[in-house]
Amino acid sequence: MFNKSQLSITQAKLFAYQLPLQTPMRFKTAHLNHREGLILQLQDSNNDQYYSEIAPLPGFSQERLSQVKTEIIQLLSTNLTQVTSYKSGFKSVQFALDCFFPYCPKQEQQQLNNMENVPLLQGDCKAITQQYQSLAYPNLIKLKVARNTVDSDILVFQQLCQLNPLIKIRCDANQAWNKQQANLFFSAIETQKLDYIEEPTCDHQVNLQLAEKYQIYLGLDETLQQTDFHYWHHPFIKAFIIKPSLVGSKQVIDQYITLAKQHHILVSFSSSFESVVGLQQLKNLANHYLGQPDSQSLVISLGIDTLKYFKGNLLKNEDKIQQDCKQLELLWIGNR
Repeated sequence: MFNKSQLSITQAKLFAYQLPLQTPMRFKTAHLNHREGLILQLQDSNNDQYYSEIAPLPGFSQERLSQVKTEIIQLLSTNLTQVTSYKSGFKSVQFALDCFFPYCPKQEQQQLNNMENVPLLQGDCKAITQQYQSLAYPNLIKLKVARNTVDSDILVFQQLCQLNPLIKIRCDANQAWNKQQANLFFSAIETQKLDYIEEPTCDHQVNLQLAEKYQIYLGLDETLQQTDFHYWHHPFIKAFIIKPSLVGSKQVIDQYITLAKQHHILVSFSSSFESVVGLQQLKNLANHYLGQPDSQSLVISLGIDTLKYFKGNLLKNEDKIQQDCKQLELLWIGNR
């Protein structure tokens, strides 16, 4: 990651995008047909360009897109030179301002070759089976559960295990089950095939009890997004699933990375269904931490297999970010 304090901003542009989804998707209480967000482009005195994405996720983010749009335009209008040092109360904004990346097509760092990019499967039983087969039966996948009935989730899990006896499945329930539903699921599956499960219920203590009862591992996702959460290590916590635009500032992410190193916890930088700009931010962030001198104990995977759920080709190719932005709505432009 570059040193923001040395960035001399001469121009800023703010774009808005709206990307249609292949099929409507549910994010807790929000049902989306498309994904909306903002792309912020900065240019320095060397005419180099830097990008970040601001995309609150309906159903999960506390802030709305209209709120962040108002704040960013006001910031750009009043104090362009202080953009990268501004402190926002909106998590999606703060992460975007903390993690600009320089636009360098075809120049990804080598560390990415050593990171797993775990494929995401979701939908009904037939769709998930087809997705898995089309991927040539990988040994590690992430599976969305708790969007259909528990019985259907059990069936999908069992079918995937039959298709590949070596499979390891990372499940994500988004806190949607109650304790009874979680018990039903865990008592019916081959738990040794479960790599870990993210947030089976909305109660962290209940999740720990379930983990002890069934001898399964947990991944923390929504729990990490709580501003008042204080981590106490537990042997059944295996992974931190960090969605930076929902966690917020890089300072908070730094704290979780430190804990992960101390307790040998896996880290997954995971998409909140952003465009390729947001995914590139996650790649750069992962590279940043893997490039640190004390990163030997740090294991990072990427949960960024989400572009396939969007229609069309807009904002899907990291080498075409500049070209694609020209097709977006320009909300603001200013020069120093």
